[in-house]
Amino acid sequence: MARSILVIGAGVAGLAAAWSARRRGARVTVISAGVGETALAGGAVDDVPWEQVERAGRLLGSDLPAGDLAPAARQFAAELGLWDVPHAAAARIATVAGRIRPARGRDRALLDLGPLRRTRVLVPRVPRAAWDADALAEAFTDEPFARARGLRFLPVDAPFLRFDDERGIADGDLAARHDDPARLSWLLERLHQALEGAGGAGAILLGPWLGARAPRAEALSARLGVPVGEALIGAGSPAGLRFEAARDALLAAIEVTQRHGRVRAVAAGDGRGAAGGPGDGVLVHVDGEDVPLAADAVILAIGGLAGGGVAYAPPERGAGPDLPARGAAPFALSIAAPVTLGDARGAFGVVSSMQGPELDLVAWPRGDRLGALEAVGVRCEGVRAAPGILVAGATIAGRARTVLDAVTTGLRAGAEA
Repeated sequence: MARSILVIGAGVAGLAAAWSARRRGARVTVISAGVGETALAGGAVDDVPWEQVERAGRLLGSDLPAGDLAPAARQFAAELGLWDVPHAAAARIATVAGRIRPARGRDRALLDLGPLRRTRVLVPRVPRAAWDADALAEAFTDEPFARARGLRFLPVDAPFLRFDDERGIADGDLAARHDDPARLSWLLERLHQALEGAGGAGAILLGPWLGARAPRAEALSARLGVPVGEALIGAGSPAGLRFEAARDALLAAIEVTQRHGRVRAVAAGDGRGAAGGPGDGVLVHVDGEDVPLAADAVILAIGGLAGGGVAYAPPERGAGPDLPARGAAPFALSIAAPVTLGDARGAFGVVSSMQGPELDLVAWPRGDRLGALEAVGVRCEGVRAAPGILVAGATIAGRARTVLDAVTTGLRAGAEA
């Protein structure tokens, strides 16, 4: 009988794990309690932190060649249908902070500046609080990448907003309005007028507003005749909404069961598999359910400190008026599980007291040293944390917190489960 695999977490690591396990014939259930860490991402698809790529490029005096994805990772990305991951070169993405940065791939709604040479990029003025076209155009034009490629960014007047409320609604709500083909056609006419008024351009850069159910930039580009795409923003980008829609479609296509629930504990079973045969056997306890779920193996893909899979829980949190009753590690897994949690060796080096590290000093990376967000997680051998329990994505200690690293560990966990 097929093995039963339970994936806890529905971000990109959990999705990759479920996809990988289904390819091997397992019966897979994904359980999650809400928005995953991936839903907060901005749409950049990195393999290693982009700052490292940029530093290495400066040292070598040239762009670094991009190694191709492993076949399983490329097939997974193709079936997800959301990302563009070039075979040979990194994408170049403009951010709303005025930077142009490399990325191994991108959500298809984001504008890739990499192929552009000696041309102008229009930046429409849109009266929204987080979008200053004039300041962004000046900052982008001054970027070393833009100067080397002969790119100039030109702010232009273009009536992007159609209704008064669009000045203040959330980016995701404005993006959702462009899921409507009629609204996209309306926008097409305005952008065409902006192109004519500017005397032509090589591309148009907009804010994160081009579709919530799926990327709409490619359809817009095809009809307009020049590339159109979004700039990258931080948490809360519509790219997270697009990932959730693509995830649900992929899980349905590969016949993975989805359940909503908050897991409170994972425990060893009675030594038998979920089907009663030999196997590790794992029991999963869900809030509000009296009978635990049984599986042959469980994959923890619940995120790290940023996603809530790991909690910052220093001993003084439960202390009275005096000192805590005892010292303890200041981090804890958000669910009870028979696995070891800890920081990557040497990641911290500054500890304020028995209560734990000074987060204002060690939470963020410095040079080659990982910060708490990257270092803290489950210690495991590869992706195995305990009999029948595997880990993927940001839940693993000391791994790069990138989309493609989450894909890699998710695929491995699904295969080994």
